[in-house]
Amino acid sequence: MDLPDLVTLGVLLEERHVTRAARRLGITQSSMSHRLASLRESLGDPLLVRHGAEMLPTPRALAMQAPLAHHLAGLRQAIASPAPFEPRSAQLELDLYLPDLLSGVLPLLVGLVRAEAPGVRIRAHMPPADLPAALARDRPSLCIAPEHFLDGDARSRSLGVVRFAVAGRPDHPAFDGCWDVERWLAWPHVVVRTGNGGGNVVERALAAQGLTRAVGLQVSTFLAGLLALGQSDLLMNVPLPFAEGPVATMGLRVAPVPVTLPDVRVSLAWNARFQQDPTHAWLRERLYRAVVERL
Repeated sequence: MDLPDLVTLGVLLEERHVTRAARRLGITQSSMSHRLASLRESLGDPLLVRHGAEMLPTPRALAMQAPLAHHLAGLRQAIASPAPFEPRSAQLELDLYLPDLLSGVLPLLVGLVRAEAPGVRIRAHMPPADLPAALARDRPSLCIAPEHFLDGDARSRSLGVVRFAVAGRPDHPAFDGCWDVERWLAWPHVVVRTGNGGGNVVERALAAQGLTRAVGLQVSTFLAGLLALGQSDLLMNVPLPFAEGPVATMGLRVAPVPVTLPDVRVSLAWNARFQQDPTHAWLRERLYRAVVERL
């Protein structure tokens, strides 16, 4: 027996009438009679026995009716459209992958989420080396990343363009006099290596022009690099506007990058499997609002 047989049997046991059962399934009375005959043969039981104008179920049919109806209802529920997301009653965790400089969006994001969905917990992580695999896990996951980090399985929504500036201590001698590429490259630089394999847009732009820079410090986070600037002659390329808050707090000075850099478009991204999920769509909208307000 296959699923259509079970559906037919369920309808026959509910209606106890061949014509009404045929009408429910959109088939002819003759076709329904043939199906009933096939079911009787398969199960070795009459199932429904005529008694005057009625058809009465056999003991075996009565024993099957309740569990059959239960399981058919479960199958209907399994393939039904997902229920709308109910923020107030939701209990879940969101994995959020973002560089540490974007942590400034977390207070606004947490405020937006907790005001409507107090049971939603946010777990913030640095972007891993295999970001697509992280986004493909079963738990709701989102990331904020440059578009060139994303692969074909990702869906994304553009957040805007990041521009770069050079940061250093306020009295750094590099900022005195003519600010140009030679002066910029004359000083050691802080380089951020997050370990996610995304490459470095500044290094690519310098290599295209046959230029190199001296690396004085390599760090794994942007904030660690910024902290190193205040008491040293290091310079660091920082993405704006995300770095504006820490730069101002630490009293650093910024200048434009004296080479042409390509636009770096930043996107909110997720795995395609979550595209139609109402819960995920709700979380995406709150994160989008939190980041766009900072841009």
